[in-house]
Amino acid sequence: MSREFIPSAALPADATSLAGRRFLIAGAPYGPFSCDLAGALEDRGGEVERLILNLGDLWDWKGRRGRRHHGSLDAFRHTLPQDLQAFTDVIVFGDTSPHARTVLAEARAQGLGIWLLENGYFRPDWITLERHGVNAESSVPRDADAFASVVAVEPQPVPVGRILPWHVFHISRYYVLELIGRPFFPHFRPEYDPPPWRQAIGHVSRAAKVRRLPPRRRVQRLLDDRTPFILVCLQRDGDSQLVRHSDLRDNRTFLGAVLDSFADHAPEDLHLVVKGHPLDAGVVDLERVTHSMARVRGVADRVHPLDGGSLAELCRASRGLVVNNSSAALSALGFGTPVKVLGRAFFDMVGLTDPRPLEAFWTDQTPPDADLFARFRTWVIANTQINGGFHGPCVRRPTAEAIASVMARSASGD
Repeated sequence: MSREFIPSAALPADATSLAGRRFLIAGAPYGPFSCDLAGALEDRGGEVERLILNLGDLWDWKGRRGRRHHGSLDAFRHTLPQDLQAFTDVIVFGDTSPHARTVLAEARAQGLGIWLLENGYFRPDWITLERHGVNAESSVPRDADAFASVVAVEPQPVPVGRILPWHVFHISRYYVLELIGRPFFPHFRPEYDPPPWRQAIGHVSRAAKVRRLPPRRRVQRLLDDRTPFILVCLQRDGDSQLVRHSDLRDNRTFLGAVLDSFADHAPEDLHLVVKGHPLDAGVVDLERVTHSMARVRGVADRVHPLDGGSLAELCRASRGLVVNNSSAALSALGFGTPVKVLGRAFFDMVGLTDPRPLEAFWTDQTPPDADLFARFRTWVIANTQINGGFHGPCVRRPTAEAIASVMARSASGD
């Protein structure tokens, strides 16, 4: 990765000032990105503080000016209205943690500018910046007619390079520090259920398991033999997409629903490939769980768990993709792969995803409208995406500068 990375979607630097704007970073991606963003905002004249809820936040903030909160969530809610009066804008990463929801609700009540960061809808070369909500609460229109006048443009992002090792490192370090710092921040607990130390260890052990050859060889045989299969993509347990935007709130429940339907309605020559999430911590052995659940339903010989593998290769070879509400579906739609969504997702609309029940999907998949998807993707990228990344050392600062440029060109509270 070149150190001259310049995101293709970044707005050009100009004299637009953030003087008089005071930003509270109330939640940020794991790692040092919040410092890069603060520097970019300050270079334009803005003032920046960060909400510090645990030792992980404190470490990532590197001694900058912050507002530490050591008390309970109730105490936080009590003091927040007065605290926010010192700011014009709030920045939050995601919108689901109790503290984030509290900040967003109060910021809206006070008419402050709201900026929501999230991992990119089109990965890996994009990050998300929205004003009102992200994921299922995104402002992206849900009606295909809204994109009728959009002129489709093929995206040409600058590649961000390999970021997964940095992402895993930042997550693991954050959770370990959060655990160490609990005597000083006794009321904070992570949004995800598995203990921080268990997640850190899980990432290491999973990195070794992902190199196991037998599962990959089984799937490769399916590809080589052109065996008909449907791809199923799992998500991280505890992910807000599952907890807030689906009735199937964990991977076990989702898998149970998929395998029940597959066992009862799929043709006998159809197989399933169940792909794990790249950032799953490995706390639960989902390969073993998938085997066990498939065996109980009598379809173990046609269900193939896979940790790793190329999403593009699998999508293109499959007859379709089933997701809860994973953004992997957006990549699949770009490949022309039929998609069935079981949760709630902003891209689940007629013309893109299959609107019929899952039972029908096993035998007859409805492909996406390629023209609609091209116009949809163009609109979403133009209105919600920035070419860049939160974790790679060479891309963090250019990404932060692109975000600051968008903020400088938008009136607070728009």
